[in-house]
Amino acid sequence: MHLLDETALKQWIEESIATGSNILAAGYQGQTLLYEDDNNRYVVKVPHGKGLARSFHRRMLRHEYEVYKKLGDFDGAPACYGLIDNQYLVLEFIDGRTIRTKRPLDEDEFHAKLFAHIKTMHAKSVAHMDLKRKDNLLVKADESPCILDFGAAVIKKPGFHPFNQYHYQIAKQFDYNAWIKQKYHDRSTDEITMFDRRYYKVTWIEAVASIVKQIYTGLTGKRHNE
Repeated sequence: MHLLDETALKQWIEESIATGSNILAAGYQGQTLLYEDDNNRYVVKVPHGKGLARSFHRRMLRHEYEVYKKLGDFDGAPACYGLIDNQYLVLEFIDGRTIRTKRPLDEDEFHAKLFAHIKTMHAKSVAHMDLKRKDNLLVKADESPCILDFGAAVIKKPGFHPFNQYHYQIAKQFDYNAWIKQKYHDRSTDEITMFDRRYYKVTWIEAVASIVKQIYTGLTGKRHNE
């Protein structure tokens, strides 16, 4: 881990929250702050809300921290530099743009590397489960993929844990299906190659979600952006 003054960083976080400054992004779980020192830039994920809501969001960040520890030395995601005060998650800042706003120049190479990252994640007993969301995939400055936001990730527990292991298998399939969706984003599923098709299988959860989405779209005329 880079040498960080945790006391100074905590003070900076609290001042940033109080003044509404240094905000990189904001979501329903909390805010993402950009912290810079003399040598590096860091992303700091901060929970928000009060009472039970804040407690839940803190728990989510602690879970994400456990995921990063499980991943260890993994070049497909930002490095994790710790959990400050048991509630502020400090990550490496990665220069790049999400796949929502920038498509990679070499799509085949990008998705081959992303597939390798997914396989490595699974070998470490982690499934992301939310790669379908374009904001969770970054195209780095060198055009390689970086996976973000492990808040919904599933860690496979060793031993006899049937519910967890069933959940993990579903999450793994989510990852493969999302990879197919991102790779063939503007093409029909009929174009999926024989190799890729081995990894594509719509889960019952996705099938139900698709039906609900179609009904919602039909009733409201609104299209949900993933």
